[in-house]
Amino acid sequence: MTALNRLFSLKDITCLRGGRILFQNVSAALSQGDVLHLSGANGSGKTSLLRMMAGALPLAAGEILWGGADFLENGIAAHGERFNFLPSDDRALKVLETPVETLAFWAEVQGVSNRAAIDQALAAMDMANIKTRAVKYLSAGQRRRLSLARVLLRPAPLWLLDEPFNGLDAASTGLFRAALDAHVATGGMAVVASHLPMEPPRQGALYRLDIGANKAGAAA
Repeated sequence: MTALNRLFSLKDITCLRGGRILFQNVSAALSQGDVLHLSGANGSGKTSLLRMMAGALPLAAGEILWGGADFLENGIAAHGERFNFLPSDDRALKVLETPVETLAFWAEVQGVSNRAAIDQALAAMDMANIKTRAVKYLSAGQRRRLSLARVLLRPAPLWLLDEPFNGLDAASTGLFRAALDAHVATGGMAVVASHLPMEPPRQGALYRLDIGANKAGAAA
């Protein structure tokens, strides 16, 4: 993946945190239907790169483009409409409420008016039978599935996913892969930071980027 004129592009990105270079000269590019697998040791900067893509961290060098223009050209709020973000933990959940109440809250925050989207997201993550159980009583894997369901609530062309497999058993991993396949099959893109190996989507292409290699990386 060498062309940098695709829909979403990273060009020679450098990340500086606490006066230390985490990575430098990172380039990649995604077209519709592409998945980028970010790998690297703990502390190599996978989460930082995801946050840069979300506009939440500044670039020390390089540029990020959407459709050939600066990705923040129209402001961070406009860019926020393009992606759904999954953090590495489940901090976005409302532990004193139920899964259906949690997704209803996020649907309102994200401007999702289709109430059926809540039930559809829960069903996709096989949570319909526990949707009225308080989140605080869910297992770690069930909470992770609920966080993934939150990603499914709102259509967005780009998914930024930080360690989505955390806490998932084999069956739950299959549910996530099915959701990712469906997203990619409709022209969606995804950046997945994970220590685990990734299989290519059923439709579309998978690219790999190790940002921990000599504090530099380039997608092949």
